[in-house]
Amino acid sequence: MSDDAPGTLRERKKERTRRAIHNAAFALAADRGLGQVTIADICAAAGISERTFFNYFPSKAAATLGVPERPLSPEQEQRFLEGAGSLVDDLCELVAGIAGGPEGDIPRIKRLMGFEPDLLAALHQWSSGARRGVIRLAEKRATPERARLAVGLVFAALMLHADTTFSSGPGRATPEELRGIVARLCAVGDSDAA
Repeated sequence: MSDDAPGTLRERKKERTRRAIHNAAFALAADRGLGQVTIADICAAAGISERTFFNYFPSKAAATLGVPERPLSPEQEQRFLEGAGSLVDDLCELVAGIAGGPEGDIPRIKRLMGFEPDLLAALHQWSSGARRGVIRLAEKRATPERARLAVGLVFAALMLHADTTFSSGPGRATPEELRGIVARLCAVGDSDAA
């Protein structure tokens, strides 16, 4: 087993550092406002150097949101490429994994985004990049048009999940919830076509 394998001491330490940076950035932004927080402030609160900060996050907005620089791990990509389900079902599985993160983060980040529009822009930029990566991956299993349509459908389900009337409550989307919302979207499309 290598030192970077999930669950190793090194990986656990990296995850603790990542969480410490995120928690410090979030607490400072919630207290002062993102515009009044510097990367140096975040580093001091997390007990790290600025060099270490940039090993984990590209910006203070990304640290505040806690989004990874790379939305998909090689393991997630491989699992998707080897998937035996339908393209949409496997995309629901994949996208639920991207939208993961610690369960308690989603409601608190939603609250913070309500008064920090820069975070909304940063999240949009990150999710657009994640979506492009998912499309490229889906194109390895389907035609470009089919891949784009399937990814669009699953990302629409993810956006609807953020509206708690379409989900079982705040928190991350599960593959099953995304599949359920996709089915509802398809049903609406089918009923309008009739």
